[in-house]
Amino acid sequence: MVSPHRRAIPRTVTDVLLWLLASDVAAAHQPQPHRPDRCGNLRCAGQAYPCPPARDAHLAHQAATRPQPRPRGRARVAPPAHQITGWFQTAHTNTRTA
Repeated sequence: MVSPHRRAIPRTVTDVLLWLLASDVAAAHQPQPHRPDRCGNLRCAGQAYPCPPARDAHLAHQAATRPQPRPRGRARVAPPAHQITGWFQTAHTNTRTA
């Protein structure tokens, strides 16, 4: 059986496996319906919500969906104020051996 979140991965996800794991943990650690200040997962045994696994899943979800910084075009370089000539020419030395 395929979970609904596994079909709709956002385009901003950079780490699919981390995002899927974070989504699974976040779905498993929801607040109790009658006590929204307590985690409903049996492993948390009534801990305050958000419990440590829910907080970690939230951080992992943020890390997995953080977009990569993208360059915004080519760098513009101003031309030099003066032309450099002969930069790569070999130096002529007048060395004579006697």
